[in-house]
Amino acid sequence: MSEPNRSVTERGFTVYDQFTDVYGSKIRVQQSSLATESCCWIFAEAASSMAATTQPHLTVEQARRVRDALDAFITEAGDE
Repeated sequence: MSEPNRSVTERGFTVYDQFTDVYGSKIRVQQSSLATESCCWIFAEAASSMAATTQPHLTVEQARRVRDALDAFITEAGDE
């Protein structure tokens, strides 16, 4: 299984993982800047410039990556 591709945005928010799905769309699970509670974003950027958004088409391994990224967010955000 692939290791998470973790990073931090220019504004200091955690990117728990980012990868490309079966059809070339960019998937990213990222910490939100919402100040009132801990939240995260799940971004899916279409591979084609013709479409602004997409529905991720994931393999089992890719679905595990999303699950693990969300688990990291839940663990790090804690109970609020």
